[in-house]
Amino acid sequence: MDRSGPSPSGLSLSGQWYAAPVNPELTRTGADPDLDDSDWETVPVPGYWGQNEHFSDEPGPLVYRYHFQHPRPDWGKRLWLRFAGVTATSDVWLDGSYVGDTRGYFVPHQFDVSDAFDDTTNHVLSVEVAAPPPGTGRAKRSITGSLQQGPLAPPGSPGGISKPVTIVETGTTAIIHSRLLCTKATAETGELLVRLVLDTATVGDIKAYTSVTGPDGQAVAGGSETHTLASGENRLEWAITLEEPELWWPAQLGEQPLYDIAVALRPIGEDGTEGAVSDRTHWRTGIRRITVDDFTWRVNGKRLFIKGISLGPQDRFLSSLSGKEIRDDVKSAKSAGLNLLRVQGHIAPEELYTQADQEGMLIWQDLPLMGCYATSTRSAALELAREVVDLIGHHPSISVWCAHDEPNGAPIPEPGRADEPAKSLGRRLGRHLLPSWNRSVLDPFIRRELRGADKTRSVIARSGSLPTITNVTSSDAHLWLGWHAGGHEDLAEIIRQWPRLGLFLGGFGSQSVSLQDWDEEEPSWATAMMGAFERYLPRRAYADGFSWAAATRAYQADLVRSQIETVRRLKYRPTGGFCLMALSDAEPAGGFGVLDSARQPKPAYEALTDACRPLVVIGDTPPSMTIPGQAISLMVHVVSDLPHRLANVKVTAVASSTNWERRNAWEGDLAPDSCSHAGTLAFVVPEVNGPLIIDLSVQAGEVAATNRYQTIVIPPSEAISRTTVGQ
Repeated sequence: MDRSGPSPSGLSLSGQWYAAPVNPELTRTGADPDLDDSDWETVPVPGYWGQNEHFSDEPGPLVYRYHFQHPRPDWGKRLWLRFAGVTATSDVWLDGSYVGDTRGYFVPHQFDVSDAFDDTTNHVLSVEVAAPPPGTGRAKRSITGSLQQGPLAPPGSPGGISKPVTIVETGTTAIIHSRLLCTKATAETGELLVRLVLDTATVGDIKAYTSVTGPDGQAVAGGSETHTLASGENRLEWAITLEEPELWWPAQLGEQPLYDIAVALRPIGEDGTEGAVSDRTHWRTGIRRITVDDFTWRVNGKRLFIKGISLGPQDRFLSSLSGKEIRDDVKSAKSAGLNLLRVQGHIAPEELYTQADQEGMLIWQDLPLMGCYATSTRSAALELAREVVDLIGHHPSISVWCAHDEPNGAPIPEPGRADEPAKSLGRRLGRHLLPSWNRSVLDPFIRRELRGADKTRSVIARSGSLPTITNVTSSDAHLWLGWHAGGHEDLAEIIRQWPRLGLFLGGFGSQSVSLQDWDEEEPSWATAMMGAFERYLPRRAYADGFSWAAATRAYQADLVRSQIETVRRLKYRPTGGFCLMALSDAEPAGGFGVLDSARQPKPAYEALTDACRPLVVIGDTPPSMTIPGQAISLMVHVVSDLPHRLANVKVTAVASSTNWERRNAWEGDLAPDSCSHAGTLAFVVPEVNGPLIIDLSVQAGEVAATNRYQTIVIPPSEAISRTTVGQ
């Protein structure tokens, strides 16, 4: 029998609030309930102060004020002021009395304000909201991650009361924190762990009712437990067992059944009778087990090669995004053949995780820590680690936590001056490899905190750190070949020389720009990496802005294709996958996205889609230029991400030019989830000028794929001339 009853009642305080920038006068009077704020500007709640054009460039802080009425609480009832999220910090006053503060833009906070409602029904809520710049290096204290820093950060302040504010009525016992984790997932048994932190006004017993609804809408489990509570904070934990559960899978491996879990708390009187629901909570989750060992993912025991992409804050006004915009981003990633989204440097809106659960997309979840931080941030960072597990730990799509992105900065820094001496580059790399408080103290603490809060998931302590002789802790490689250093075609050789860098390719990609007639001084937008453009795609090298814009897009597509093909050929030997930077641009001018800021695909999106098909045929990349008589030998591999064996697979490789052709063919079976060397296409470049095309194809019944490479044949005299000029 469903004993959950109705939800506790609440009053939404959403709407237009009065707001004004803080000044010395408001510092003294901003919380005064008698203050006349009738001529102030208004801002939306939930929302951001930048949504009012008068505050579009305002750095903050701002004082927010809201007038409302609320009746006095009934006997035995408590009233709570709940903030679902404030970006980034705030101090709260109700009717002129200080209530408390909020820290962590994604963290819900609630305050017991029952006494404030005993004397009057007219109320004024005042909130001073701040979103200061994060700072740099050892002075950085604001933990907002990619909301305010890095190449994925939308320009402008993200300050505001970004999520709903409500007055909620509960009984004598209220849920302060709640957590649900899947601790066991087999075909025979699933197990869920429920953890509640309660605030209780009086000593007494309470009965916790649990109900579980299966994917078909039918009740599959339930029960109740009685607990004796002390006055103040109480912690409860219990397990829910499901027999023969339907397992949740990534879309590549199976279906995505979801279960609804509801918990309701009812007080028990001295005479043993149950009262009305005091408080309740609810989750939707999936039954699965995910492990990540040396960057090899396994879901319910099945190995999975990761094809991922980074997702930054999708908008400066992140919480104001529509559900459709969020769903479309997830679907765009899935349509490109990807199976993982890295929520890089921030906590996304709830709709993103819900959509990932439904679509079968895995999530790599970062904490909002990027770069170096002041030592005083440790306690705040540890608290955020616990809070993020409470907030989104129930989502089956979340496969791994990442504590810190590039704690010592980028291992391969963005190019500086063209004439920067090698010893300067060496010093920059050396600083990355040296121990530091962030890398050696903060990150291990956060990792331990995450593991303590969630023993069901793997934790990556740091992302983008190079291994050293004394520290081989697994980290994804941020090499930025073809953008910070070297060429994008150098990846295979670097991994051959240093195999541990090939465990997982994390930092790669390049920026491209919108199609317009750019001035010669560009790029100059906020997140443009000018040093990289100067090294690889200088604007001055192109006759006009349109040509330069097209070249940046073509280069991005080539880089994406080249590096993804390289790591797919190294599937599980040693590579567990990759994560490209990034799905979409943060600004209209351009960025790392394979989609622009309006979500229109760039050429790189098509290149990504082609490189991520479940069955691909990949050849060694030929030299960009060749000469007649030059011997060419290209290995051809076939990669399958399909979970079943393919029989009678036919592979064809054809090199052709004007009146010339060389053809090879191979045939055999292809194991599931594998990479196989089909053969080698060897030939001598013929006496031709111009393009020489290499076409590859693979056919396995109704499943087929093609690929094409090109080299330009030039006369030997021209090759000598180019070499001489290069010297």
